[in-house]
Amino acid sequence: MIDGGFSRAYQGKTGIAGYTLFYNSYGIRLVSHEPFAGLADAIKFNKDILSTFVVFDTAAQRITVDQTDVGRELKSNIEDLTNLLNAYRIGVIKEKKQKKN
Repeated sequence: MIDGGFSRAYQGKTGIAGYTLFYNSYGIRLVSHEPFAGLADAIKFNKDILSTFVVFDTAAQRITVDQTDVGRELKSNIEDLTNLLNAYRIGVIKEKKQKKN
């Protein structure tokens, strides 16, 4: 995510408070944010920050965690732990008894 923030510096030139660029498993989108008038106006008029989404690219197929490097590492860890548990269950690995003080 690249965040242009809610900076007052943008408001005079663009008329908006900033941009946020999102990239996730759904695709790429750009969001423009309207200026925030202040807490008092938000409460008095029940007004929220208005954001406008523009979709640039939609992923044909979503990327899932298991398709990432982290996902492959998690799968490997799960496999290692499953093998360790199975080895314990069939007696290849014995429980270590701790000595009482």
